[in-house]
Amino acid sequence: MTSLSGRVAAVTGGARGIGEGIAARLVADGARVFSLDKLAPDQPRDGVTYLETDVASPESVAAAFHAIDERAGQIDILVNNAGIQRVGLVGKISFADFSSVIATHLNGFFLCASEAVPRMVKREGGAIVSIASTAAFVGLPGRGAYCAAKAGILGLTRALALEVAAAKIRVNAVAPGFTRTKLIEQGLADGSLREDWMVARVPMHRLAQVDEIVNAVRFLSGDESSYMTGQSIVVDGGWIVQGIPEAPDWLQTSN
Repeated sequence: MTSLSGRVAAVTGGARGIGEGIAARLVADGARVFSLDKLAPDQPRDGVTYLETDVASPESVAAAFHAIDERAGQIDILVNNAGIQRVGLVGKISFADFSSVIATHLNGFFLCASEAVPRMVKREGGAIVSIASTAAFVGLPGRGAYCAAKAGILGLTRALALEVAAAKIRVNAVAPGFTRTKLIEQGLADGSLREDWMVARVPMHRLAQVDEIVNAVRFLSGDESSYMTGQSIVVDGGWIVQGIPEAPDWLQTSN
């Protein structure tokens, strides 16, 4: 891939998991990266500037972008990755929990894009990539807030792509499936998640590695995807296209 040297990127939720992997990859490819996260990193990475930010707060997001202005003077890439999870059935989950999921995922995208777009217009171009999910395409009982937020990200991606195309700003999304993050590993360890249950629903019979999600984000962030906008790349090992969850052997191709 071509170098990102001279470009400045903001990655929300960049201190952990997929966001940390994205930040590391963009730095490795030459970009100067700012992590916008409520959490501090376990181990700060060279080339990443960490800004304590609540992406659900207009004031906090504005302050973060002003800090980027002061330190870098530009923004070329925005990756909306920050997210939280609250599990509960409709009728039982509180409005506060439901709203907090929407606020972090979807409002956070809107607030960060609202700050980034005018700055990218002045730069005569840019790339916005948001982390959606396979939950934007399928229903997950108990995760209505998460499904709604991720589906909203896809809708906003398409609308924003049309709004800013003439300004040479591209807006796309990546929708990961089950990915082996620290959060998933914690769930497997405490029994709240079962790997056999997840793998049984993935035709490739494994979870994604973080780098496999990062690769798609990197592609959409750079010039290699210069004619793509308003699109969503699904990285899920075939999960959402599987019409028969447990196909018999005679309907599967094997070595």
